[in-house]
Amino acid sequence: MSLENTLFVGWEKGNASSLPPLSELLAQHVAVREAVTEAVHGEMDLEPKLWPHVAMLSFTHAFNTYKAIELVLPELYHEAASAMLRQLWEVSLNLHWIERNPDQRAQDFCNFTVMEFRKQLTKKAVHETIELKEFDEATKRFQEKFHFKDRHGRMRRHDNFSASTIEGRAKELGDPWHGDCLSLYPLTSMQAHGAPGAILWPTFLGGPKEQETMDAKAAGLIALMSIQILVRDVHLLVRQGLIPEAAKVDEAWTVS
Repeated sequence: MSLENTLFVGWEKGNASSLPPLSELLAQHVAVREAVTEAVHGEMDLEPKLWPHVAMLSFTHAFNTYKAIELVLPELYHEAASAMLRQLWEVSLNLHWIERNPDQRAQDFCNFTVMEFRKQLTKKAVHETIELKEFDEATKRFQEKFHFKDRHGRMRRHDNFSASTIEGRAKELGDPWHGDCLSLYPLTSMQAHGAPGAILWPTFLGGPKEQETMDAKAAGLIALMSIQILVRDVHLLVRQGLIPEAAKVDEAWTVS
């Protein structure tokens, strides 16, 4: 990957100038947020099933992240916004992946909390000699789904609820998720992990004026991408009958 493609999330030389002004994108970000708030506002009579609750809680997590992005972008804190964009994207990826097989995958999503808790107990056991045998016996049925044998025949545990990689889930969903996985995800991960390319890019700019311009373009692109992801999530809620419609959200999204 070339240096100029690490300057900020998803930017490629020659196309950043096609973005609308930052002020317009920030105004649109607010308009979409207000439209989404109106669309999901009010009492919801969810079915007594796991999937609707997982879907709404995942959407709430995504929407709160979207609103947090909105707080930092006017100050051009695109580094923090990039990390939050990664969070928004991954929560949304999982939500859309679960939708493909909601009964089974929502169950796995919830069952994986057992594995997360076990991992914490294992860390504590090193220092506090916590006995895991009883815990493993009590939760055997929940853990079995996430066990597998490696090529040497040794039992291993999956690292996430889906028993697949982020790239695998994105491939299953296809575009735009797969395309995001190849560009947006690694670039936002650089910011989230403080990678050298993320830390050092100002060194290669011409001066404060150029850096300010690039900061504004970075913030604008993150605003645009976060809107796109949230709108996908809203349409999922409509498909699943969790909210009645998304007309005002679409209107706020398509009108600058």
